[in-house]
Amino acid sequence: MRKLLRALALIYLGYLALSVLVILPLLNFVPPWFVHKQYQRDLDMELALFNPFALSLEVRQARLSEAPTTPVANIPDGDTFARLDSAEVNLSLASLWHSGWVFDAFAVEGIDVHLRRLADESLNISDFLAPGDAPPDSEPAGELPGVTVDDIRLSAYRIRVSDEARPTPYTTHWDELQIRMSDLSTVLEAGHPYHLRVLGEGGGSLEWQGELSIPQGYSTGNVALGNIDLRPFWRFVKDQVDFEVADGRLHFTTDYRVDWSGELSYALDRASLDITQLTLTPMNSEALPDTGVALAALGVKGIAVNGDSQQVTVDSAEVDGLRVSGWLEEERISLAELFRTRFGNSAVEDQEPPATGAEPARPWQVSLSRAAINGAEVLWRSPFTEPAQLAIAPLDIRVDNIRWPVQAPSAIDVSLVVNDTVTGQIDGELQLEAGDGTLNFAVKKIPLAWFGPNIPEILNARIDSGLASSEGSVSLSGFAPQAIALAGAVEDFGIQLYQTEDAFTRWNTLDWEGLEVDLPGRRVSLAQLHLDGYAGRIHIREDGSLNIQRLLREEAESQAEAARAAGEEAAPDEEAEPWQFSAPAIFISDSEVDFMDESLPLHFRTVIGDVNGEISGLSSDPGSELDVDIKGSVDGYAPVVLAGSASPFRAPPALDLNLTFQGVDLARLTPYSGTYAGYAIDRGTLNLDLKYSLAEDRLQGDNKVVIHQLKLGEKVDSDKALDIPLQLGIALLTDANGVIDLAVPVSGDVNNPSFELGSVIMGAFVNLITKAITAPFSLLASLVGSEDDLQRFNFAAGSTELDEHGRQKLLELAAAMAQRPQLKLVIGGRLNPDSDRQKLQQQLLQEALLADGLTEADISGKSDAWAEVIARRYAALAIPPEAATDDAEPPSPLAQSRRVQEQFPVPDAALKTLAEERAASSKRFLVNEGGIAADRAVIEQTDPAADYNSFSGVEMSVDT
Repeated sequence: MRKLLRALALIYLGYLALSVLVILPLLNFVPPWFVHKQYQRDLDMELALFNPFALSLEVRQARLSEAPTTPVANIPDGDTFARLDSAEVNLSLASLWHSGWVFDAFAVEGIDVHLRRLADESLNISDFLAPGDAPPDSEPAGELPGVTVDDIRLSAYRIRVSDEARPTPYTTHWDELQIRMSDLSTVLEAGHPYHLRVLGEGGGSLEWQGELSIPQGYSTGNVALGNIDLRPFWRFVKDQVDFEVADGRLHFTTDYRVDWSGELSYALDRASLDITQLTLTPMNSEALPDTGVALAALGVKGIAVNGDSQQVTVDSAEVDGLRVSGWLEEERISLAELFRTRFGNSAVEDQEPPATGAEPARPWQVSLSRAAINGAEVLWRSPFTEPAQLAIAPLDIRVDNIRWPVQAPSAIDVSLVVNDTVTGQIDGELQLEAGDGTLNFAVKKIPLAWFGPNIPEILNARIDSGLASSEGSVSLSGFAPQAIALAGAVEDFGIQLYQTEDAFTRWNTLDWEGLEVDLPGRRVSLAQLHLDGYAGRIHIREDGSLNIQRLLREEAESQAEAARAAGEEAAPDEEAEPWQFSAPAIFISDSEVDFMDESLPLHFRTVIGDVNGEISGLSSDPGSELDVDIKGSVDGYAPVVLAGSASPFRAPPALDLNLTFQGVDLARLTPYSGTYAGYAIDRGTLNLDLKYSLAEDRLQGDNKVVIHQLKLGEKVDSDKALDIPLQLGIALLTDANGVIDLAVPVSGDVNNPSFELGSVIMGAFVNLITKAITAPFSLLASLVGSEDDLQRFNFAAGSTELDEHGRQKLLELAAAMAQRPQLKLVIGGRLNPDSDRQKLQQQLLQEALLADGLTEADISGKSDAWAEVIARRYAALAIPPEAATDDAEPPSPLAQSRRVQEQFPVPDAALKTLAEERAASSKRFLVNEGGIAADRAVIEQTDPAADYNSFSGVEMSVDT
């Protein structure tokens, strides 16, 4: 026994001597020598200790330099690659009876290391790595060696990572790394606890704790990332993005389970992710001003991931305090430029396509119970609104029941306020994959003036006022609208032309109910439309153009003219089904039209107001018929009624409308009468009853015009005045009661390119007046139902006495004149120069024969005494030489009588007297028998040589 003890003591002393004299010096000198020889690096150690009693190895204050080929210009601590305060390995004697190696402790403290990717894309630890890949025929690694460590401790002051191969070198670091594990074993099956803690750049921390069993192949625990600064991650990609992360913190915590003993199995539970105070700004703020994204908090709660069932469930994802700023200018969208990236696609391109016939991977199931954006603010500037800057705040969005693949529609709710004025609400359900669903919406008090910049530049007008509100629903299919149903109103709306003070058109309220739009079916239906307080202006300028023409800028008009001159034609639209529409009830109330005409020498203005009525049955159905019933007044007192029906979409269209005006004051129309008739109007009222029908493209009009007490005023110089005796025409048309009652039929073929309704109506009126002036006695005859010509009255040759027929015609003329009290007759005697002269010569011969002693019986009976007297007078005549021959027989007594009669002279004065006596005889009859006032019939002198002498009698004309 003593020898055995002595032997053991000698062995122990030898072990101590070996440890102190051999192992300890070798530990202090061999590693630096080997590292320098193998890697050309310097390894410095303050001390390497081996405790032969505890079987522990300790290294203190070790330092390893960079490889000699590594540039060190950017390394703060010179050429140091890594350093540590101490490292300890303690082998346990339990290794003698436990399987595998057993260590009481393994600890590395105070690590400071800098890992770098160099500019040539090599690593500063490349010399420590095994070169190349393992040969193809190398044996796979066997089972893990049996190792058990009772206590593992790792700590680091700082772990730095740099990437100098990037365009902009990147660096970050983690501080205060703390790893603590107990009973880590590749032999023992029970799980053992571990704890890892590290502080990131900017103060964030990583805590990872749980238990681990290598033999059983599982680990469970909790991972928590707290207050992680997101800026280092941005610095890593800053060369590929155009935005800068000015601030942002990440918080994440989860329980996990992972099992790799068989097929990999893993799960996360009770996980949550929070990003706070995130601020993204442009890297070039001058190129992208007023652009950025910031949020107070993004919180994702209740995350659960199950790798076995491939399911992800999330209770909620909410964003609070989101603020987005951006703008649109021409083709630029600032937010799109802010998030523009320059990442390469090589990784995607290098992926191999799945093998042919391979089963598709089972899709993951994702479920999110609620996603929300709370109290967001969007500041957006664009050229499409005025003001250009719109502030949408608050903006709240909520989406419930989000699943992928989509199994059911998701509920959506959006509310917003724009510029503290407009409120909007959207809610409904939407199938997020197919884009099918129905959304309800409501928007209130949208100022339409905001959209003024959207008015085309060719229009010379601006939206002056207007508030729009609407609510309804839209159904979607494939995210495209299919059907829209809404009701709404536009209040206090006005459009104003530039350089004018008054609105071109405006209304108090335009509201609609039951508007339904079927987009695929191209159908629109409107249950009711109400227009209240409409005020429109029709303004004719001095050059004759309408104010509606001023809606187009002069440049646009000149361009259109140039296009027409060049023969440009628009490409025909592709054939498409025409839209169908119906609006069965349109109501108009308290409206007016302000009409002004400055093209006249005297400006004219009137208002058709108090317009109320209804248009019913409007539809594109060819078989439909619309009814019109609208009432109003001119200048507030003269009623206006438009009533009737129309079928505008029938082929051919049909029309049956009646427009009536009652009591329109004609003095107000002086600007028009002065311009086109040459006279002002002192007084008078107008009633119009216009009836129009359209059938088979043929327009028929039955217009009734009644004018009371018309009195023309002063004559007005106008180069546009009709060249007709207007006063005469009025006198012809005005009855004894001071009324002009006209029926003016019109007709025309609307397919005739030259057909214009206005010109047809005006032409009918002008023709009526012209006919009255040019044929006044036809008009007078019609008043008494006579078919005789009341303008001309025949007398016997040489006579001034009326026959019975003439007397009857004069009585008819007197009756007609009684119905036209403003008319005067001008009576002119007329002659037939030959027959009247002969008759007067006959009368002179008879008087001479009576003076010769003949009786009237001798003369009328042609007695022998008469023949004797005639022969004597004939013999006293100077006979023409050709008739004075010896053998010529004397003419008959009648021939002698005619020759003697021709010798009696009848001067023009006698003929003149004859004609004027005929006129006087007619006037006497008209005054004495017809009852005409003497001053309403005047006699005009007769010129016997005038061309109008073509018959024996009188000829009437009219005057005022």
